[in-house]
Amino acid sequence: MPRIKKRGYAAKKQPEQEIRTLAHNVSEFMAAHRKNVTIIISALAAVLILAAGFRIMRSLQEQKAAPLEASAYGYYSPMQGVSADYAKALDLFRNVQKQYPSTKSGAIAQYYIGNCLANLGRNDEALTAYKAFVAKYGSDGFLLGLVYERMGYVNIALGKQADAAKAFEQSESLIGPGASTLELARLYEAAGNVAGAQQQYKLIADKLAGTAWAMEAMGKTQKISPIQMPASSNAAK
Repeated sequence: MPRIKKRGYAAKKQPEQEIRTLAHNVSEFMAAHRKNVTIIISALAAVLILAAGFRIMRSLQEQKAAPLEASAYGYYSPMQGVSADYAKALDLFRNVQKQYPSTKSGAIAQYYIGNCLANLGRNDEALTAYKAFVAKYGSDGFLLGLVYERMGYVNIALGKQADAAKAFEQSESLIGPGASTLELARLYEAAGNVAGAQQQYKLIADKLAGTAWAMEAMGKTQKISPIQMPASSNAAK
């Protein structure tokens, strides 16, 4: 009978030797590059500490900014029966944005700065304020959509219909069907763009069913539908 050789010890010893060799190589690498490794580890630790510190600082700034932004909004949209004070609100929103520009409250304040200026009839300044928001806080998709919507209304007030349409289109692309969709439909209808107007009104009717906007859209769709021309006498023959 052929003899079966025992290989258990040799098989066990081989991976252990490989592990020792790997550990030895790592140890030699660390010894040879100890200075560089120490610098890299220290740099990573510093970055982590700075990031943590920035988050804490930003959180503290937000805690300070939020009450100020809320106070400003109280003048912009006061309790029922009290008239809005847009001039006072404008000063307070500007103060929030100036002191805490990197916070969420600072971004909201910039949006309302434009709104206050528009409500005060200072449309050119309002447009400048909205453009400043786009440049500084453009990463906030929802707020950016609202800003473009307001830019659309300001451009209409300034008689810039084409610019208004572009602003409403950008707003709709960011926050979906809503006021901007309806305003686009109205602009297209006024410009004689029947197909474009019908498309926007249909979108409102489909996506915002049950709303006052949808009721208006349904009526408008029927009103501006292309007139069906009667068949010619030759076609009838």
